[in-house]
Amino acid sequence: MTDTGSPYGFDPIRVIASRCLTTADGVGVTVRLCAPQRMPDAPGDWYCAFRIEGPGAEESDGYALGIDAVQALLLATATIGNRLAVTAQPLTFLGGSNLGFPQTTAHGIELLL
Repeated sequence: MTDTGSPYGFDPIRVIASRCLTTADGVGVTVRLCAPQRMPDAPGDWYCAFRIEGPGAEESDGYALGIDAVQALLLATATIGNRLAVTAQPLTFLGGSNLGFPQTTAHGIELLL
């Protein structure tokens, strides 16, 4: 989901992980992932916010919802993987095409490493 002023917004203080990717032109794209938090309007559920910064990151902020913190975190990484898979420019991580984020497929979430 895209964060459009929702209560599930990206908070730089809550960042627990980041990864730097590179475009073919050598420009950096940074992915930042926040710690999962309980949803303010549904305390039994969780959300995990993220931000993608750099070229082609038109929908830079987003979040995923889960029934617990682990599911929210896993779904956030899959949402990031899906967004990165459709960027205008190919991205690399440590010189390779494997960015290390899972993606959803017709069969659900698969770790494409």
